[in-house]
Amino acid sequence: MRNFLLSLFLTMVGTWTMAQELVPVGVYNNEPEDSPAGLAETQMSQTLEDSINWGILTPEQFDRIKMMAESGHSTSQYYLGRCFFKGLCVAKDHYQAVANYGLAAEKDQTEALYYLGFCYQFGYGVPSDKYKADLYFKRALSWLEQESETQAYSMYYLAMCHTCGFGVDRDVEKGVKLYERAAEMGCTQALFNMAIDKQFGNNMPVDMVGAASLFEQAALLGNPQAQYSLSLCYRNGEGVQKDIDKADEWLRRAEEQGWRK
Repeated sequence: MRNFLLSLFLTMVGTWTMAQELVPVGVYNNEPEDSPAGLAETQMSQTLEDSINWGILTPEQFDRIKMMAESGHSTSQYYLGRCFFKGLCVAKDHYQAVANYGLAAEKDQTEALYYLGFCYQFGYGVPSDKYKADLYFKRALSWLEQESETQAYSMYYLAMCHTCGFGVDRDVEKGVKLYERAAEMGCTQALFNMAIDKQFGNNMPVDMVGAASLFEQAALLGNPQAQYSLSLCYRNGEGVQKDIDKADEWLRRAEEQGWRK
């Protein structure tokens, strides 16, 4: 009996530890977001979001996400949906992505609401339905506007909504300003998105010099997608002077973080 109780206790401690690693701000300890503990939790969540966005999630991270998702943890259900959507550590499956987004969205998990809207908007895993997409985007927006002052990725998703016209009238100028604020808050994915927009002329004239500059800013902050993109700029002489040595160096840095083409 003693061994059984000890085993049960250790299992509970292990589950609690993994929950703390994945939990959004304040769910367990009710720490204010601007307190040291609250800031640490926010940073932890942003790091995991980065790993998913950059495609460098480890099998260990995936196993923890899956375990917590199966226990009903809404943020982990959202992360698991992202893994299925992108095919990270699991076979790509848009139907499973939508199913997990839906479970998280039932608990008003902000990013899950956004991605459900995205799936309905473009028909990933569900029939395209602009009306349902708009409803989910609007629900996401109500939370993003509250969270964006303290959470960089909330500001980033808010920028995407305004830039693309998801749940709100399209306003590219406002979207770019929000991207800039997200970048100032430490979201390198915002810098990367702005670089892509300049590279391909999304909502603006093509500007390879500006794109390369933004890739470099994000690359210096450790974004492996930006590091890879910057390596291509140097390899092809796009926006910068051609330099194969620098191209190889930035590619090496990206690959050291687990980046794969």
